[in-house]
Amino acid sequence: MRSGILEKFILVTVILATMAYPWPVSAVESPAAAEHGMVVSAHPLATRAGLGILRQGGNAVDAAVATALALAVCEPYSSGLGGGGFLVCFDAETGKVTALDARETAPLAAHRDMFVRNGAPVDSLSRDGPLSIGVPGLVRGLWEAHRAQGRLPWAQLVQPAVALARGGVPVSQMLTDRIAEEKQRFNPAAREVFLSGENVPQIGMILVQEDLAATLEAIADRGPSAFYTGPVAQAIAAETAAAGAGMTLEDLAGYQAIWREPIHGRYRGCDVWSMPPPSSGGVHLVQMLNVLEGFDVGGAGIGSAAAVHPMTEAMKFAFADRSRFLGDPDFVTVPVARLTGRDYADSLRSLIRSDRSIPAADIPGAPLVRRESAHTTHLSVVDAAGSAVAATLTINLSFGSGWMATGTGVMLNDQMDDFVAAPGFANAFGLVGGEANSVAPGKRPLSSMTPTIVLQDGRVRMVTGAPGGSKIITTTLQTIVNVLDHGMDALQAVSAPRIHHQWSPDLMYFEAHGLSPDTRKILEGMGHRLKERIPMCNAQVIVADPETGLLTGASDPRGMGEAAGF
Repeated sequence: MRSGILEKFILVTVILATMAYPWPVSAVESPAAAEHGMVVSAHPLATRAGLGILRQGGNAVDAAVATALALAVCEPYSSGLGGGGFLVCFDAETGKVTALDARETAPLAAHRDMFVRNGAPVDSLSRDGPLSIGVPGLVRGLWEAHRAQGRLPWAQLVQPAVALARGGVPVSQMLTDRIAEEKQRFNPAAREVFLSGENVPQIGMILVQEDLAATLEAIADRGPSAFYTGPVAQAIAAETAAAGAGMTLEDLAGYQAIWREPIHGRYRGCDVWSMPPPSSGGVHLVQMLNVLEGFDVGGAGIGSAAAVHPMTEAMKFAFADRSRFLGDPDFVTVPVARLTGRDYADSLRSLIRSDRSIPAADIPGAPLVRRESAHTTHLSVVDAAGSAVAATLTINLSFGSGWMATGTGVMLNDQMDDFVAAPGFANAFGLVGGEANSVAPGKRPLSSMTPTIVLQDGRVRMVTGAPGGSKIITTTLQTIVNVLDHGMDALQAVSAPRIHHQWSPDLMYFEAHGLSPDTRKILEGMGHRLKERIPMCNAQVIVADPETGLLTGASDPRGMGEAAGF
């Protein structure tokens, strides 16, 4: 920390219970309920910022913008101005669903083999430091969403984040743990903000981010131009140029968010709307739901072998296809219609045996395994008119590249790791890809983010999504199945134990207590290889009663978020 900033970390005598992440034991016993609006996010202060905007007459997009900017202050390890994300928006008045791509792009100087040395990819180049940084998209994306669909003045939506950055945020257990894990990757600017010498802030101290507050104020006054041109852009470009990386002022000034046609599917009489490529989430969510539509998952019962087995097989097919076909649709042809089609799902379902697991080796691919990450963040919003936003935001790995643009308070992403550093090699999430997701100038890396809105008879039934790398898609799948097949409420849906299979490695991951000994024995007898994992993902879900319209919301007890409405 720079001299004199130690006083910015002020020890508070009372630490809020919400500042820890207590899963699997949660003090919340029922979902939040409301008639006129609901916000659910991964941090209580961000949820309250969005709810305040709804109370001021803002709509779902307004609340989503305010919540996203507040998360940039409260969760600097998961998202922020130096990252990007995807938004799926439902306008209740017109009945239209739209999808906004604010994914980062590769700098113009990027090239296919930029992370390859001596014929092999070097992990650290795509994950740590300036070469790993993609051109940030969040600020432009939020501005574009507000320009198209917002109601309140832009500056009004930014002010809650300014207040949090300047007034300070209580340091949570999660923030302390993330800083301790990642501090060796920090550049000097990040160290000044998040450390006192080599010391990690204690739980309950107040983290003040003056530089970030000033950057947010500039964005409130001048919109995205304050970020993509001028002093902030110059600081970002200078930070990368000093280390010999390629991002330039031209890259920043040229960034554009893109409206794309959302992915649409049908499941149990509901319309499922999700994010299209360069997200793989929507395509494979609908693909898996199409396969599961032919099984009586609800009748089989939650956690039963008869329910878990077909879900696991559907996951394998989806992730195998992900590695083969998915990439930036502006650069490669993605067979979306085929992958989300009923005929294709029928053909996959016909391969699933009731008594035997299909070995991953029998599904085409090139398996390699690397570590997983649990970062990224999600928010769900429904307003009084019934409009909704699902937004998943990220700077990729914890604290992104580890680099902060000096004098801005902006942590910069390491989204370049979501490209395939060399075809056939896995990224940090263990995901394998080919040429479709190779590095190219201006290209957007493939993502697993799956912001999703489920409609029933033209009205919101669910708003859902999660962080968690490759587990995002399967977590979103399970929250939907938990509600539509198993009849769960919002809290039950996000609290239920999860499974995950991503085709490579050929392992079914499950959470502790998620599968009974008898179920495990049956699944292993079918040929499934099981491995217990730590809690997976941190979903944020809103569920609407199809009869009364009453909104219920829940933040995953694996995290420290909050659901609130009025």
